[in-house]
Amino acid sequence: MEGLHPRFPVEDIARSHNGQSYYQAAAVCRRGHIETRYLDPGRPYPADSKCPTCGALVLVACGSCGLRIRGDYFAPGVIGFDPSPRPSFCDGCGAAHPWATREERIYELENILDEEDMDEADRVFIHDRLRELREGEVLDEKRERQLWVQIRDRSGKFISSEPVKKIAETVVSAAIRNQLGI
Repeated sequence: MEGLHPRFPVEDIARSHNGQSYYQAAAVCRRGHIETRYLDPGRPYPADSKCPTCGALVLVACGSCGLRIRGDYFAPGVIGFDPSPRPSFCDGCGAAHPWATREERIYELENILDEEDMDEADRVFIHDRLRELREGEVLDEKRERQLWVQIRDRSGKFISSEPVKKIAETVVSAAIRNQLGI
């Protein structure tokens, strides 16, 4: 069976070869179960591995940019007792990993919004609506639809960009997406 070789940051590869500290890769299933946090550069992980907990495919790299999923911080000569938490976002491109929660995916929308070229008043307005969607314990469908319509009406091209559409598929119901035209 061929192995998966995640792409490591160049600095981490150089640091590993020179006996310095660096971040190892993690192998995490699509549901967020951690298989290992200790993959070194050049060490493959079995392709098509399935999670022993839930049967989902195990990933070792970001689905957006291919960078390794950040694992533990390896420091030569240091014994670690507190493993790094499972990352919800890629430390290279900022994309959410498949196990990210709805709240975390809305954070991703806010990060994209921060980079958008738009009027600052509109940005603040949209951030306020996204915050309500993110923090709202239980929003009824009517209020959720109102918030997304307000975001669409103030966002210009933001709501119709491919990255936003991709995230919207995971946080907005199909019925509301159809009404919004996204």
